[in-house]
Amino acid sequence: MKRKLTFWLVIFLVVFGCAVYVDYTAITASSKASSEPPEPLSKIESYVLPHFGLDIKGGVRFVLEAVDMKEVKVTTEAIETAISVIQKRVNALGISEAVVVKEKGANWKRIDVELPGWKDPAKAKELIGQTALLQFKTEDGTVVLTGAHIKNATLEFSKDPETLGQPVIAFQLDAVGTQKFAEVTQQNIGKTISIYLDNKLLMAPTVKSAITEGQGVIEGKFTKEEAANYAALLRSGALPVKLNFIQEEVVGPSLGSYTIRMAVIGGIVAFIVIALYMIIFYGYLGLLSALSLVFYVSLELAVLFLMHATLSLPAIGGAILSLGMAVDINVIVFERMKEELKLGKTLKSIINAGFANALRTVIDSNLTVLVGAAMLFYFGTTIIKGFAVTTTIGILSGFVSGVFITRLLVELFLPQTSLKRPWMWGI
Repeated sequence: MKRKLTFWLVIFLVVFGCAVYVDYTAITASSKASSEPPEPLSKIESYVLPHFGLDIKGGVRFVLEAVDMKEVKVTTEAIETAISVIQKRVNALGISEAVVVKEKGANWKRIDVELPGWKDPAKAKELIGQTALLQFKTEDGTVVLTGAHIKNATLEFSKDPETLGQPVIAFQLDAVGTQKFAEVTQQNIGKTISIYLDNKLLMAPTVKSAITEGQGVIEGKFTKEEAANYAALLRSGALPVKLNFIQEEVVGPSLGSYTIRMAVIGGIVAFIVIALYMIIFYGYLGLLSALSLVFYVSLELAVLFLMHATLSLPAIGGAILSLGMAVDINVIVFERMKEELKLGKTLKSIINAGFANALRTVIDSNLTVLVGAAMLFYFGTTIIKGFAVTTTIGILSGFVSGVFITRLLVELFLPQTSLKRPWMWGI
């Protein structure tokens, strides 16, 4: 029996050590990333770097709504395509923690976009909301090619002696586009093929020979920034439906830093108060529960960092709330153990009965919370989903901590002499 307990103690210490290492690395990485200038991160630091939400890191949040047009009606498929296009455009801005999600229920035509750390809402709004419909038209106005066939588009600088050094957009077509473009340019030698972006004429070059390589350059007297933005738009593709901006919110980073500082203080205070409560009401058992709670906190944080969960204020609130729910498992178990103690049973019988008889109650109470969290995650917005995720991770971590770790500590460190020392049981 002792050998089995020793084995599980070793497993516990290994898991605890790994969790503490992940937590320490993540906190160190966050400190480096927020320094001025930011310090370079190692591979493991980059992987576990905490992802903070808009309300903590600051940034911009938009709500877009798709509207029906005479030519195009809004469908679920169109919304999903629009989300994919917006995600590509957001990636072009270089924001790794951006969130692009569709709202549920009656607001299914709405898309929430969060850009943590972004400081230029006007530029983001222009890039995200632009339709970016690229069209190649012949002299009679016939559309012969669209941006749907563009495989890649990049910012380059003209090598033409007349426009040397000017920013241009170099594009590459896919196989179908290459074939179409070759046919069209062959049929229109000596004529112009105009290039439009969102019905705005960019250029109208004269075709001198058939273009068969599937590559070309778009000139339009662009600035460097304009050419780079257009290239990013063409790479991401055109939006399938018209999107209107119906809400815009800018959050400053100063509010975020104050918020996270207060959240950390709140978490520490909550932990101390809960630990003191357990020790006061359950004596030595409460002390073992507090040690189990340390494991719970380290495990929950490690899982959040490894899952790259976005830590918004509601998400942190969910983590702190689950702290109290985690210790509730120990309250149920300890109360049952105290009842068994009054019946004069042996220590082993008390421990077995305490955990076995309380297990069903613990599972039922945790299951109801998990069902509620699942509903919040499915129907909620981005902020509510963060709360649901951290609450779920907290419940599962608390179950492991309260049922398995607390029992391991009780079986290892609750002495036989405690049967004659009621204060060790909080009696």
